[in-house]
Amino acid sequence: MDNELYFEMGLGTRMRRLIETISTGMERVYDEAGVDVRTGHFYALYAVAERGPLTINAIANLAGFSHSAVSQTIKKLVAGGLVEAQATNDGRQKQIALTNHGSHMVDRMRPMWTAADGMIKDACAESSVDIIGAITGVEAALKRCSVYDRLQEKLVGSPCPSFTVEEYYDRWRQAFYDLNIWWMRDYFEVEPIDEVMLSDPENQILAKGGEIFFAIAENQAVGTVAMKRERAGVFELTKLGVDPSAQKGGMGAALCERVIERFIARGGDTLFLETNTVLEPAIKLYQKLGFVEKPFPEESPYERSNYYMEWQAPK
Repeated sequence: MDNELYFEMGLGTRMRRLIETISTGMERVYDEAGVDVRTGHFYALYAVAERGPLTINAIANLAGFSHSAVSQTIKKLVAGGLVEAQATNDGRQKQIALTNHGSHMVDRMRPMWTAADGMIKDACAESSVDIIGAITGVEAALKRCSVYDRLQEKLVGSPCPSFTVEEYYDRWRQAFYDLNIWWMRDYFEVEPIDEVMLSDPENQILAKGGEIFFAIAENQAVGTVAMKRERAGVFELTKLGVDPSAQKGGMGAALCERVIERFIARGGDTLFLETNTVLEPAIKLYQKLGFVEKPFPEESPYERSNYYMEWQAPK
């Protein structure tokens, strides 16, 4: 395009332009067919049509959108009579399902969706571009190193952290102990419950339905966190420790985000943590991730704990 201004810097602008081009054509087809559905609602409607009743969290995970964004879309689909919220057997979450009207509309739209799929594939073939592969590659790159971290690297020369978040592996067993014991000794006294849990994570956490994750850089564990199962539906984010030399690389946030992802995937009811007010940077991190302060529901097993938080899904 001779008058192109934005190039790579305007990737978001270009993507929006492409979305508007596709949406305008698709909505014209919808309108001519008398289908009162917007293209922005497609992802949620299609997910339920293909997979059957789903929770909002499940739809958000499939689409890669926030819980809040999906909730707004579902509200519009409910208002249009296309979907409804159904109670589940355990009553913990509601599932979104097609109504009779929604099923009828999906049957009418399927030929249009098939045509849209063929249209996009034809356009990609004409341009000799694997657009899905390209987008997947960019998303993977930005997951490895976030937009913010990449900008900081360009602006102030702060190197982009290179690490992955991995599940527990016995070769990193000692690291689980070492990465936690230093901050406990620096700020508090190591309590008996700490020694038991850190020395035997397999039996104290994993065997009881919990999970442990590590931040791995250059084949070394430089950060760790655990999601400890307390009882059905209730999990604790605990034992977050990061190598002091790597603390500015976003590892703590990445580890906590993995716990939140797993909590959602397992359909948990409550995700909580206990900390101490002297750990202000940690509390600020938790707040950014959606944890809010609440009264202790019961006495803490830790003498150092004086601050209790629970994670709240975005509304």
